[in-house]
Amino acid sequence: MIFDKMKKVLFSVLILLVGSLLQAQDQLHTVAKQYLQSGQYEKAAATYKQLLEYNPNNESMLLGYLESLNGLRDYKTAEKILKDQMKQQEGVLKYRFELGKIYTLQGEEKKAKKTFDAIVDEVKPGDEGIRNTASLFQKEGLYDYAIAVFEKGKGFNKENPFLFAEELALLFDKKGDTEKATESLLDLFISRSEKAEEIKATFQRLFDNGPKLEEFRKKVQKRATSNPDIVAYPDLLAWLYMQQKDYESAFTQIKAIDIRFNEQGRRAFGFARLALREKEFKAAVTAYDFVISKGKEEPYFVIASSEKLTCLKEQLKFNPHYTKGDVELLGNAYEVFLTENPSFKQRETLREYAELEARYAHNIEKAISLLSEITQAKNVDAVFRGRCKLEMGDYELVRNNIWESTLLYSQVDKEFKRDMLGEEARYKNAKLSYYTGDFVWAQGQLDVLKASTSELIANDALNLSVLITENNPVADSNTTPLLLFANADLLEFQNKDQEAILKLDSIELLFPKHPLQDNILMMRAEIAYKKQDYSEAALHLQKITTQYAEDVLADDALFNLAYINETFFSNKDEAKRLYEQLILKYPGSTFVNEARKRFRILRGDKADVETPKNF
Repeated sequence: MIFDKMKKVLFSVLILLVGSLLQAQDQLHTVAKQYLQSGQYEKAAATYKQLLEYNPNNESMLLGYLESLNGLRDYKTAEKILKDQMKQQEGVLKYRFELGKIYTLQGEEKKAKKTFDAIVDEVKPGDEGIRNTASLFQKEGLYDYAIAVFEKGKGFNKENPFLFAEELALLFDKKGDTEKATESLLDLFISRSEKAEEIKATFQRLFDNGPKLEEFRKKVQKRATSNPDIVAYPDLLAWLYMQQKDYESAFTQIKAIDIRFNEQGRRAFGFARLALREKEFKAAVTAYDFVISKGKEEPYFVIASSEKLTCLKEQLKFNPHYTKGDVELLGNAYEVFLTENPSFKQRETLREYAELEARYAHNIEKAISLLSEITQAKNVDAVFRGRCKLEMGDYELVRNNIWESTLLYSQVDKEFKRDMLGEEARYKNAKLSYYTGDFVWAQGQLDVLKASTSELIANDALNLSVLITENNPVADSNTTPLLLFANADLLEFQNKDQEAILKLDSIELLFPKHPLQDNILMMRAEIAYKKQDYSEAALHLQKITTQYAEDVLADDALFNLAYINETFFSNKDEAKRLYEQLILKYPGSTFVNEARKRFRILRGDKADVETPKNF
């Protein structure tokens, strides 16, 4: 009994001693690592050597010791230790590889090559083992050996010619062998469809200019011709044509795939949406027409018909030379579609039709009538109804129904008190008060809206607040100039442009030195832009940038002047110069990010850009 108790005590003491020893070794190992990381190789080597006396087969400690010896350039000791370990532990790949590294460090290239070649020769089937072996070489920048390992690995699996394509593509790319990287990436593109977008991004980086891209396209075309049943090739060709802005040729590929594989218009529909997003309206319409031509029974017929109308409306918006006939033709198309598809009368299509009637056909009565169908209908999405009410408020304001307009804005404000739509409604009501000369109430609302979570609303609120503050600084100041300007602003909103211009003329005549001069020029530019008189708009904007360069509208004017040069004058060099000027001169401007994107795309980079919000 006493003996058993002594055994238990001794066992407990032994456990404590072993635990303490292991803890001490862990602490010593941490110290050794710190010595190694800080370049104190002599201390690191001594510490690792001490640790290895108790743990002669610990790989981590052994590798740390070898690295310390390499740091001391004691290659002979390192070589002897590795050879001893290899005798004791045959087949440990890591040690053989480390020996090859030691030979390289000593300048014994033949021995190093013989060692590395032997590792490659002895590669056995098994994806994990192949990847581990290649990884050893890759980490040391020995890409040719890593490639050799993967190439041998491919030979073990003849049924999958695309095996290790991703790894090989990365290795060839690191070597700078674009030709072989391309071949491997193409293999990967075919075998791993889920990686298609990632691979396309890599192609975009490899072929970043016209000649390279065209050469690559020819390579893909050759593969596509040799392998007509592989759908990935024409899909990639379509993408390449789009990179070259050749949407017509891109659609030829898309259409061929759709017909060959009986896709019912699915891929063509996706292409149409992409072309619309890129404002390639002609290509988008062609693709939508192709989908529609498949017949009413096909799944994408109705949605393609609806989105084609959206595309045509956007095309009209960006066409400076549209005619009354163009508007009437599109209006009739909306009418026919909505008659045939009444469910779309409670969707975005009807709102678009109302916008066409109000802003392009100038038929406000009809626009309001169309929107009232949505606001009075049951089971309509609440946010969509709220959006339509806001637009109804705008159109009521156009026909000077101030009370009806503010009532609609207030309804949306109440219904969406904590939402962005509610903030937009409050901004519209604040601007309505400004239009009617109630500057104090408007200012109070704008002060709150300047903290809006929407950057657009916050910026608009700030700009209008500054306009009121700068031009009506004290309570007893003469408000006549600002009242006249606000009235001109309302007239411009109501499309009564000539009357608005007369108001602006009167301000300049009666108050020639009033600080509203830059605002007057901006409004004149906006009216000219709306009339598609881009030369006159540019003239007014130029005056702001030169005569009022330190005022609040200078960066707005500079951005819009650059946009007109880029879009309507096709003067890319001048546009680029103006965008750069904005970036450098007004770094705090809200237009800087967009100006930077546009500058880069004019320089030849790829960037996503949007149409400016002010015009």
